[in-house]
Amino acid sequence: MPENGGPVTFLFELAYLLREVINSRTNRLKVNRGLHVLVAVILVLSGATSNTSGALVREEAVQAKLSLAAKCIKGKVHRPFSMDKSAKASILFFITHDCPIANKYSREIQRIMAEYETRKMKSFLVYVDPEMNHNDVVKHMKDFGYGSQTAFLDLRHELVRATGAKVTPEAVVVTGRGVIAYRGRIDNLYEDLGLGRKQVTKRELREALDAIATGQKVPISRTTAVGCFIPVLK
Repeated sequence: MPENGGPVTFLFELAYLLREVINSRTNRLKVNRGLHVLVAVILVLSGATSNTSGALVREEAVQAKLSLAAKCIKGKVHRPFSMDKSAKASILFFITHDCPIANKYSREIQRIMAEYETRKMKSFLVYVDPEMNHNDVVKHMKDFGYGSQTAFLDLRHELVRATGAKVTPEAVVVTGRGVIAYRGRIDNLYEDLGLGRKQVTKRELREALDAIATGQKVPISRTTAVGCFIPVLK
């Protein structure tokens, strides 16, 4: 998929969305994903989807106060957008339990969480399926080896709205003053639905995190995530 934004990228995104509508009745995801994708098509037509970054991409702040608090599944209250001296950034991984692509990334997500914790970055899992409950999250985390990682069940999509996440898996990196330093895919293992690579050649999330850790400018701040669209709340 083109990474320079503009009309060409728009046409690729629209074709990609329409294809998922056609396939949504036969894939392993829930049948009502097709309706969610139709909503996403409307968002593309209105220009609401995120494009790959370029020279003209403006700094975007989270659409919520820095004091936004969320209770994790262990009952502890966290403020994922608030940075103290011990943290340079927050990494939020938006996932669902039934998205095959999100599940395939579980090992890489765990590696990133562990590696960048030592570089003063805090990581969170954000489960976005409104039909899940606490026990579902606990079971999924156990089944996919997430262990004791901090996880939110974002039933009201407060974190989704605050960050602009639209797909699972999608990574959002928030730095000081609530600036979204990166939002998009983890890497280019998937260029499109059903089009996987044998070898990853681009790791945009890691590149963004490395830049933040060393005080450099993030080279690419927006990419298009490939996966399952986040369910639209009724």
